[in-house]
Amino acid sequence: MKTRTFLICLTLLLPACTSANIPLPADEVQDGGSITEAQPSPPAAASTTSEPDLTVTIGAPTGESIRPLLGINAGPVPIEADGADLTAAYQEIGVTLIRTHDFCGPLDMATMYPDQNADPYNPASYDFSASDQVFAAILGGGFEPYLRLGDSYGSANGFPPARPRAPVNPEHWVLAAVEVVRHYHELAEEAGIPLRYVEIWNEPDLSQFWDGSQQEFFSLFDQTAHALKNEFPTLLIGGPGLTQASALATPESHPGRLTSGQGQEYTRAFLDYLQSRQTPIDFFSWHMYSNNPKDFVKAAQFYRTELDTRGFTQVPLHNTEWNTALNTDNQAATEEFGLGGHGAAILTASWIAMQQEGIAEVTLYRGSSPSNRIGLGIFFADGQPKRAALVFSLWAELVQHPQWLRLTLDGDDPGLWLLAGQAETGEIAILIANPTEQSVVVQMILPDGRIAQPAAMKTVSDANDGIEESVPDVLIDIPAYSVQLIEINP
Repeated sequence: MKTRTFLICLTLLLPACTSANIPLPADEVQDGGSITEAQPSPPAAASTTSEPDLTVTIGAPTGESIRPLLGINAGPVPIEADGADLTAAYQEIGVTLIRTHDFCGPLDMATMYPDQNADPYNPASYDFSASDQVFAAILGGGFEPYLRLGDSYGSANGFPPARPRAPVNPEHWVLAAVEVVRHYHELAEEAGIPLRYVEIWNEPDLSQFWDGSQQEFFSLFDQTAHALKNEFPTLLIGGPGLTQASALATPESHPGRLTSGQGQEYTRAFLDYLQSRQTPIDFFSWHMYSNNPKDFVKAAQFYRTELDTRGFTQVPLHNTEWNTALNTDNQAATEEFGLGGHGAAILTASWIAMQQEGIAEVTLYRGSSPSNRIGLGIFFADGQPKRAALVFSLWAELVQHPQWLRLTLDGDDPGLWLLAGQAETGEIAILIANPTEQSVVVQMILPDGRIAQPAAMKTVSDANDGIEESVPDVLIDIPAYSVQLIEINP
């Protein structure tokens, strides 16, 4: 058995966005609608049974393809001067798409168009100096940009704060948004990596990102979408990156905490407005921070239903921020979900859930953690990977087996999440996430009825700081709080 040499440091400091101690976005988002807070618990001992707890029969193709949901927020450049450039690290784990959010200055409208009373048609009204460097790093690494129009959670030293959040001159802001998109659309084309997605705003249902009225945001979104679609008809325009509260929070689930228009009511009011205005929308984006993968299913199904009932049946779902819900009041939970195998297993289960719900694009929040703090980055600021980065690389390997295969489970449901794919060579890969405290013994059955002998297995768990590579027996032990990628030769 051999182990790849990835080291994981256990620096337990509270997360922040920048050196200016800007709060972590998930802190306020969690208060708005996270349903499940898993508590730390020690993993159970490995099973020694000679009989499988679960038999998994590999079946015929589903007719669908496994989607390359390998996007991320921010990077590869660091947001702090002493941080590491993550270009090579992103390439190694398989990142394909980078959302331009929370650079804390660069690629924020407050930086690129600082004076909203300035002539939006005058090139002198814009400052693209810092933003161009960040955008060039995305393109230079071969990553597709996912352009977010709006502002970060906070601003780093030397960058103007986005205050107030709602534009003081909406008409100019809309015209400036068109010019910003034009600028980066041209840069992307020159690099040979076309810009496909433009997302309008970020979490307008959260006061940190929108301090105007609800109707003012709806109007700004509508005007911006119309202006962009008229100017760039081939670009995919969408948004607005709603928090999980807009899918999961109801007056019943949050008694006394919701006012009129919040939670699910916000989503319905927003979509009603778009329908009434015939607003062009090519995708609908939302966010989720949760330690329960089933919350991703609930949210996706809620948004899908609300879109479909209003005639937006062809509008795909994008999850443009997602991660576990860190409990910063509990150091053990912070370590478990931010660094440990439990958090990595939850992330993988959630990624599988989004595959199963047909989500078109996802961008994990985020690449690096400032100042080597846990935060929600999958890398430390010095470039060292956390277990979340390790399992990301396993997702990328599964994506290389894009023909989605059916799986039939025989046995009591142990809480595993599984996804199987087949490459053109015939090789089968099965991704397994075990976010439970119990180990499970699994046996694989091939389509012809034979017991499968795996050729290789890669494991991420608390037993090792890296990716453990092995050749398992026909009875495969799936430890508690672990993720496996199992390969079976044709």
